[in-house]
Amino acid sequence: MGTIEKGYMGGFKGLLGTAVGSKWKGKSVVKSRPPRKGTTPPTELQLQQQAKFALIIAFLKPIRTLLNETYKKSAAGDMSGHNMAFSVNKDAVTGVYPAIVIDYSKVQLSQGSLFNADAPAAASTAAGKLVFTWTDNSDGENELISDTAFVVAYNPDTKRWVQKQKIATRNAGTCTLDVPAFSGKPVQTYIGFMSANRKKISDSLYTGIVNIL
Repeated sequence: MGTIEKGYMGGFKGLLGTAVGSKWKGKSVVKSRPPRKGTTPPTELQLQQQAKFALIIAFLKPIRTLLNETYKKSAAGDMSGHNMAFSVNKDAVTGVYPAIVIDYSKVQLSQGSLFNADAPAAASTAAGKLVFTWTDNSDGENELISDTAFVVAYNPDTKRWVQKQKIATRNAGTCTLDVPAFSGKPVQTYIGFMSANRKKISDSLYTGIVNIL
C-alpha cells in the first residue's frame, strides 16, 4: 500500500497501482513497478500501464536537467521537477497497447503562470538551423522584455534532443537553434519562457514538426 505525503499533490511512498514511490537523495521519485516473479501474470491493463510509464520515462530522461528547472515551481512538496513532468506527460501517451506512441503535440515541457509569447512558430531556413519566431507581448508588469526563451527540438528517429536555455529575450522576437545533427530529418519543436531571475516560468507551447534543411 502506498502512503501519500503532504496531501494528494505530494509524493508517495510504497506501491500505488503499477507505480512505486520512494525517496532518492531527499527527492520523491516514481518508477514503474518491476514484474513480480512467481505470482499471477499481470493483467492486460497492468501491462498497458507498465508500457505507458516505461515509454514516457525513456522519452523524458535525456532532458531531466531541463525539466528539473522548468517544473521546479509546479512540483509539489519535495517532488522533483522531472517527476512532476512525468506525472503531467503520461497523458501524452496515446494508442492501444501494445501499439502505444507519444502524441508530441500534447507534450508539455514546462508549467507555470508566466505567459508564453504570442504567435510562436518554428521553421528551418538554412541547413542545420531551426529558427523560432514570436510576437513580443511584454506588458512591463508580469511579462517583461527581459524574460528569456528556451527552445527544444526532438528527433523521434534518433531519440535525440537539442535544447537551449536563455537563447533570446522576449523582445527579440526570434532566435536560432543550431541542429546540424538533424539535417534532413523531421523534428518536434517547443518553446517556453522564464523570467530573468528564473522565478517565473510559462507553460511550454508546441510549435509543430519541422523538416530540417
